[in-house]
Amino acid sequence: MKNKRKAIFRIIASVMLVLFTGMNSELTAQVQSVWALGDGEKVFREDLGHFAKRGNYTWDGSTIRLKGLYNEVLAFQVIVETGSQGADNVEIAVTNPLHRSTGKAIGGSTLMYGPAGTIELFSQHYLYVREDRYTRPAWFYGSPEAASKQMTGWIPDALIPADARPGLGGFPVDVGPDRNQGFWVDLHLPRDQENFPAGLYEGSVNVYEKGELISNIPLEVTLLPGYLPDENNTNVWLFTADTYPYFPGLAEEQVDRMLKFEGRRHRIDVTGGFAAQRSGFSDEMMSEYKGWLDGSAYTPENGYRGPGEGTGEELFIVGMYGSNVLGDTREEMHEQSDLWVNWFAGNAPDINYFWYITDEPPAERFPWVIERAGWIKSNPGPGRNLPVFTTRGYGGELLGSIDVWSSGTNVVLENLPAARKNDGDYFFYNGYRPRYGSVILEAAAVDFRVNSWILYKYDISRHFIWHGTHWQHNGQGPKGRLHQNVFTNPLSFTNFGQYSYGNGDGILFYPGRMPYYPQEDRGIDRLIPSLRLKNIRRGQQDAAIMWMAEQKVGKNRIIEIINQVVPRALSEVEREEPVPWSEHGDDYDRVRERLLDIVTN
Repeated sequence: MKNKRKAIFRIIASVMLVLFTGMNSELTAQVQSVWALGDGEKVFREDLGHFAKRGNYTWDGSTIRLKGLYNEVLAFQVIVETGSQGADNVEIAVTNPLHRSTGKAIGGSTLMYGPAGTIELFSQHYLYVREDRYTRPAWFYGSPEAASKQMTGWIPDALIPADARPGLGGFPVDVGPDRNQGFWVDLHLPRDQENFPAGLYEGSVNVYEKGELISNIPLEVTLLPGYLPDENNTNVWLFTADTYPYFPGLAEEQVDRMLKFEGRRHRIDVTGGFAAQRSGFSDEMMSEYKGWLDGSAYTPENGYRGPGEGTGEELFIVGMYGSNVLGDTREEMHEQSDLWVNWFAGNAPDINYFWYITDEPPAERFPWVIERAGWIKSNPGPGRNLPVFTTRGYGGELLGSIDVWSSGTNVVLENLPAARKNDGDYFFYNGYRPRYGSVILEAAAVDFRVNSWILYKYDISRHFIWHGTHWQHNGQGPKGRLHQNVFTNPLSFTNFGQYSYGNGDGILFYPGRMPYYPQEDRGIDRLIPSLRLKNIRRGQQDAAIMWMAEQKVGKNRIIEIINQVVPRALSEVEREEPVPWSEHGDDYDRVRERLLDIVTN
């Protein structure tokens, strides 16, 4: 009887370990704790006392709970904390959540993006920002008061797919002593509303060490009776370039498709770095590009599955960054502008497009801008309707020359009506705390999420991000055009003078191949996403939910709700202020839940 009681006790103890290891602080000698949280925080590698460890919106200390619409991508993080010995061969797995009544499973095979959705797993890669190299106030934020609360240390960003090379982020992962190792899970909810009923789906997140199960966290997913539109209600436009040499095993058109597809899956228009934006007009070239504009290139028949199936891009740029695509004389510019305007009128009349005349022109370049813009506007043909764009705040000497404006530090809300007269526009680019989220590695995770909330709240048409694959040092600086080791050196933008700091600037994707640093080659012919990229997607999805809720209760009511976390932004905020919007993902998730209640009730 005594031995029987001992055996029963051991069984109970084993069950309790499996059920409650999310809270247990002594899982093994190597792994001290396992816990989870949503996608709106960056858990630094050495931050063993992170506030969310005690419980958060997504994880109550024992169970991960998610809630979303058909076609929505949900994400969460699993944090493994090691003791003084570290831990070898750590990995996670997610069992496909099953519908409680029907037994239907959601989450198909990784990268299939089928009707049942997908489950994708990543390990988090950390970059170290030194005390003497953290990003200073300049292009990225206005003053020390606007800085993130933690600016140095080991910061997570690159999300290495589970099938990457082991030892370089692919599963399993060796974890050093006394540190966090984050894992990221993307769950794309089903698109198929007919065969996958709404309701509760149950699965689990399993953590393994050396092949042995050490933690089992219950996972509950509530699939709501509503479909997240494939179309975006806010536009994020991302430039990419210089990627071909990093994928020597792929043809250029394969790399182009990869960029386009990954951008679309994260609800971004990847545009501006392609031949159609860099050269003079060609009917053949534009006919080939048309599929990206009308959505036919984003279909299963063309190899694309996922968010945004069948939807086209919202924007096209003529002459990215001032490329000489229209010629050097008045006559050449008249001829070329006629060709562009006629093509869009006949082939893509609903697409927004403009000529990117030059980038951030200083005052001494204004006469050139005024002259060239005047040539366009004096065109007796249809080319006079080609909008002219540059990256400057609205107003000043360029009034009458520029039609579409974009500010890198502020959008003055009072100027929006004037800027939008005669089909003009005015939006923001990159990031600038405290007025809107920053692009740098040290920024809070929600910095990229909040920008879509700001776009929606203030009716701003788009957010332009200057680069997403800036894997070479900026050509203006002392290391111009040298290939960076982006997996070890976070300083991605350098030039002479005060702007010598810009960690992570211009990098939303990392290369799955690294021919210039073979020791960093992840062994996959794919783009590697980042934590910042995932938060863009989260914000874009939030904005779509806002629009859905608006159809039921009106925009004023939605603004009242989102003001709880984003009370002010843009020109309502002085550059020396602290950030007025929340920097914690849980706050946004609570508002999102209120919006979902409006949408589904």
